[in-house]
Amino acid sequence: MKKTEKDMRDILNQDIHISDTVETRIQETYSQLGKRNVRRRKAGSVRKIAAAIAAVCLFVPGVVYASSKTEFFQAMFGNETRESNGVLEREVDTGKEGKDAKVTVTLPSREYVPVDEEQAEKEIGAYVSEEPIVKKAGSHTLTINSFVYDKNGAMMYFTLEREGGVTAFTGDKDTNLTKGAYFTEDADFYFNCETKNGAFGAENTYIDMEKSTNGKFYCYSYILWNEPLKDGDVPELMFETYPCAKRELDEKTKTKTERIRLTSKAPVPVRKIDMGEKGYLEYSPIALSVDMAKGMGLSKEEAADPYYLESIEVVYKDKETYVVCNKEKNVENSSYQLGAGTYYKTVFNRLVDVDEIERIVVNGVEFAVK
Repeated sequence: MKKTEKDMRDILNQDIHISDTVETRIQETYSQLGKRNVRRRKAGSVRKIAAAIAAVCLFVPGVVYASSKTEFFQAMFGNETRESNGVLEREVDTGKEGKDAKVTVTLPSREYVPVDEEQAEKEIGAYVSEEPIVKKAGSHTLTINSFVYDKNGAMMYFTLEREGGVTAFTGDKDTNLTKGAYFTEDADFYFNCETKNGAFGAENTYIDMEKSTNGKFYCYSYILWNEPLKDGDVPELMFETYPCAKRELDEKTKTKTERIRLTSKAPVPVRKIDMGEKGYLEYSPIALSVDMAKGMGLSKEEAADPYYLESIEVVYKDKETYVVCNKEKNVENSSYQLGAGTYYKTVFNRLVDVDEIERIVVNGVEFAVK
């Protein structure tokens, strides 16, 4: 008998005790294989399931991998739990009183597409963190499941849970279409992403309304840095806790702040197209940054105003296109946008295959990939 066969039989004859985390991964693997509602089994059944999954991993490497990265790829780039929409009209609360309390706004169309997980693994798999970061804040538990970043932007997949219902954070279908989820006045903690060198991460957080429950939110945060990260500048979670609710804070309130390194992985490499005064642009599979002061025919003041960004389109070698945004046609296929000085930055709402890009067109100016 071969040693590997003997090892497998030894495994089958053992009483294997698995953790809840492993049980979850088993469930995820069954989900990927198309088998739903697999219930917790007795030790003997668990032993067979564990061995079967081990066999799949041994003999079909790279085909089935129930990992946090798989979940991350679907969460940040996929369309399994979110739907595309056409142009919409919504009444938005202005925070004012009387007749100005609400205003009708036109929301752009958005398109979400399936994610190719093998492509995602190739493009950014080596840069995605998989070690969960768990923080308790009063009755809430925050878990950072995965994080990936480049010098211009980042993506963070996290859950927030509380027995009896999450009260510190809120969001719904409307916030997913507009300003994103936010902390409530009941919150006794706050967090955001920063770096030691002072770069700050502005963000838009999408709550997965299909997966989330009252007691557990699944959140996808799309982040853009207010300034490019320098070499060696690693993102940190700035985690602040209060002795009271946010609404009760004043200048005398003593708060506690922790800084937690978000990842040990390197940043996703960024490519650049430098045409001198005719244009400058940086891009990666997750984000893009363009200097609006070069080649756009704008003054310095206009270049610093995101209003003057009209359109961004990624054209691939096979002539397929990804319209990131087009104001005239009311299209917005990005997850977040930010004006930072004369730079306009955006986080994509799908994975971009950088090796297949032929050119990127911004406000009609072509940035050819050489």
